[in-house]
Amino acid sequence: MFRIFMIVFFLAATAVAQPLVFDTTVVTTSGDLARFHVQIPSGYDAARPPAILVGWHALGGTEVEIFAQLYDEICDERGWIIVSHMGPNDRHWNTRLPQVHCRTMLEWIEARYPFSRDSIYMCGGSMGAAAGQVWHNNNCAYDDYLIAATAGGSMILDTQLRQEQYLASGDTNRSMRVAFGGFPFESDSIAYEYHRYSAVFFADTTESMHFNALTVPVWSNWGDTQAEWDAYGYPAFNLSALRTGGAESRFFPASWVAHGFGTMVTEDVCAWFAQHSVNRFPDTLALAADEDGRYYYCDVVLGDAAYTFARADVRKDAAAKRLDIALLRNVAELTVNFAFPWPDFDTLRCHWQNADPAAGEPVVRLAGLSEDLVAVMNGVPVQAVSADGELSFLVESDTNFTLTFVEVHPPAPVLLPSEIEIESAYPNPFNGQLGLTIASRDSRAIVIQFFDVLGRLAASRPATLAAGRNRLILTLPELGSGAYWTRAGDSAPVRVVLVR
Repeated sequence: MFRIFMIVFFLAATAVAQPLVFDTTVVTTSGDLARFHVQIPSGYDAARPPAILVGWHALGGTEVEIFAQLYDEICDERGWIIVSHMGPNDRHWNTRLPQVHCRTMLEWIEARYPFSRDSIYMCGGSMGAAAGQVWHNNNCAYDDYLIAATAGGSMILDTQLRQEQYLASGDTNRSMRVAFGGFPFESDSIAYEYHRYSAVFFADTTESMHFNALTVPVWSNWGDTQAEWDAYGYPAFNLSALRTGGAESRFFPASWVAHGFGTMVTEDVCAWFAQHSVNRFPDTLALAADEDGRYYYCDVVLGDAAYTFARADVRKDAAAKRLDIALLRNVAELTVNFAFPWPDFDTLRCHWQNADPAAGEPVVRLAGLSEDLVAVMNGVPVQAVSADGELSFLVESDTNFTLTFVEVHPPAPVLLPSEIEIESAYPNPFNGQLGLTIASRDSRAIVIQFFDVLGRLAASRPATLAAGRNRLILTLPELGSGAYWTRAGDSAPVRVVLVR
């Protein structure tokens, strides 16, 4: 490992006007090796983290495959990082192992060459073409490496089709185990590994994780031959129908004979990528979970039904202060984290439904609340917010109700600062509105300022403070997505992140 770092340092020190291109190998948390090929753009500036394009290779391809398609030149022109990883064989796409390798790679790069988490793009060819969707299916927590968009050439969307083709050829186990991690019914496979690492499973969409990717824009091409369309293209009709009402989808054949990366025009794909930034807090979620974890701003705990995906739909309307939840199947607990932008709490209108009698009475938990509140349901006090900022409810069947949040605890004594102090910024990250709690020694007029990462003044707001603790709500339409430092008068700066 020391030798690898020395090589990288030498290249970084000697590269001036040319992009920095290198290979490295990193030990993963599971103890194996992640190998990747990366290019840092010639104009890289850590103070302005750029977009990053992650490539997934085809069958027989390697980590340099995407670089041979001119993506490296275009990424350098755009100031983007481009990287692709490789595993122990040439079938390094959608199993758990390449997902581990991809995460290790992103963590390693981010620690040395910070990139914009709002602009992570994934692109692949053939067997790697749907890997971006699979990544998003499995890594879509709001605070994780969410992708902004994904593209693929000759995208193999549905591994059910591949299963049928392999079985028809008499290859009943080896190919699918190596390429996708196995079937649920095989004794030597991890349960549901096969379904989890498919972009979609048309045989039974209740066992498909494609719902999680409905909010990610998808581009896919197929070559202009009947054989290409027969082998890879027809599932797009099904997926296109399933994505109706979701994020932008582009499924179409090329006008030339090609396969994989060759079906796409590189310049067009990158220009399309550049139009998109990540959507961390979708208004509408269709969650599918085959294991406990965080999916967007919801934490899901599965029920007791073996080999059954949990399914839930969540719809939020911050302006109307409304939260609708439908628990469709095998959900034991669903926690909604109020990390997404939301007005100050006073009321929350709800329609919650438990459509799965076999699940009993699942728990819905609201997290991220102020601990100084009591929830009043339809005029009747029900419970106080816990010390960790949570409220829990049992969902019996189909219920409409309104929660009113009432402060009942006396405010904590204010310890006056010597001058001015920003005590908290919430939510952070924020979207439409940012709430600041500012403590002041005395009454005074101040200016609240926001500076970008280069130290330039990006926005300012006048404010009048009273002695003690002040709560201010700011709307900042002139700011774009990114990190900022905010100061209240002469206070110490506080870092906030805006996500649009």
